[in-house]
Amino acid sequence: MDEDTALEKVDELLAVLKCTSGESDRGITMIVAAHIDELLRRIIETFLITSKEVKQLFEGPYAPFGSLSGKTKAAYVMGLITKNEFDRIDAVRGVRNVFAHHVDADFQHKDIAKICRKPVVDDGRLCARDAFLHMATNTVLPLLYRDTEVKKWKREELATEWLHLENS
Repeated sequence: MDEDTALEKVDELLAVLKCTSGESDRGITMIVAAHIDELLRRIIETFLITSKEVKQLFEGPYAPFGSLSGKTKAAYVMGLITKNEFDRIDAVRGVRNVFAHHVDADFQHKDIAKICRKPVVDDGRLCARDAFLHMATNTVLPLLYRDTEVKKWKREELATEWLHLENS
């Protein structure tokens, strides 16, 4: 990775951290989930062929990769994230959903506490909020740089000549 790209990644992380500074638990959770959503989109787009149709996978009411869940599953089955990353992103998504649907939610909420007690989030040493933030940070950092790794695996559009050879 070149120095400019590395500096861009650091600047992006600092911007997210600055955005979360002083935020409520709900706000931090929403910001982290949105950032993971964007990172997954970037990773998947980097991997797929260059085509205008790629945008349609992510945008619109019936876009298969329009949700965090869709992006997470797609990235996992394409081999772009690990099973552990898949599980951690799913935990972030679960916590985000509880905050989104329950006005009175905080990290003591039974559904959030249940998610934060899972081994993928908590090793038993931290309170639910700190375990979530620790896990979320350790999820975001590798994803932040993943698109630069995935460039090596970028798919190319199949040539029609290849298709003819295979069908002969």
